[in-house]
Amino acid sequence: MTDNREDELDPLTEAALERIVHLHSGSAVAEDWEAYQDWRASSVEHRTAAERAERLWARLGPALKPPGRGGGTVAILAALTIGLAGAFGAGAFGPPRSYFADQRTSVGERRTVALADGSIVEADASTSFDVDFAPGERRLKLYAGRIHVAVTPDVARPFIVEAGDLEAQALGTAFEVDQAKDATDVVVTERRVRARDVRTGAQVELGAGEETTLRNGSLQAPRAVDVRAATAWRRGMLVFDDRRLDEVAEEISRYVGGRIIFLGDAGSLRLTGAFPSGDAATVLDAVTAALPVRVTRLPFLTVVRTASR
Repeated sequence: MTDNREDELDPLTEAALERIVHLHSGSAVAEDWEAYQDWRASSVEHRTAAERAERLWARLGPALKPPGRGGGTVAILAALTIGLAGAFGAGAFGPPRSYFADQRTSVGERRTVALADGSIVEADASTSFDVDFAPGERRLKLYAGRIHVAVTPDVARPFIVEAGDLEAQALGTAFEVDQAKDATDVVVTERRVRARDVRTGAQVELGAGEETTLRNGSLQAPRAVDVRAATAWRRGMLVFDDRRLDEVAEEISRYVGGRIIFLGDAGSLRLTGAFPSGDAATVLDAVTAALPVRVTRLPFLTVVRTASR
């Protein structure tokens, strides 16, 4: 799993990461590498910040190595291997247990799956789940991503979606479950659903047009939700209504791949709008057009910073 402490960047680490991003942007020259090494060696604080930024980069990107200083094909392959290993270790492709799930969509891919009982599952991009049907129960185990399920009624076999510590049981219904890094959401589009925290036993019953979230071990009370906006991904759109950019990062990353890191106050900017999800470049271009930010895309890593930085 990703060490979240690496994401809580202090100003010096931000400065170091910005320099590293520039060094791999394709526009850096030898003097830039020398300037980085001079900055790195100028104080203990700078060296500590640089080492932290380099650890983050090593997990998600190519090896930190100036161009034109040896290497060749072997070095390129080694850097690619390091980048891929770091990305898998950091969960850039979803949790490891999801790699061999029964159903798995890739970055930017949506899929509709017809289950053996006639139920229909719509899977969003970067989603993985297992199907476990038994004589007395139908269960989906959602590891990452988001699904919408239209359930075929069967009173003898309850239909349950398991996502982390949450279980959502259909009461003859259609509903959506979203498994993100730090929370699980349930949105009901038809009829009713019972959501339960398996650790505490707390549960709530939701009707159509209602949502609940399990976050930090707390199952929230039902609240009204704009179902059309919440399920816009099923129509190839991402809809955000005055949401912090760092709150929607995981949803966007399902279409662009890898991780998204925010520098400075970029993550606190608020995003409103409807964006087509079918093209990763289009999503990032739309965010850049809507907000005063600069976006740098790298292998397995997208860096977002305010335009003035």
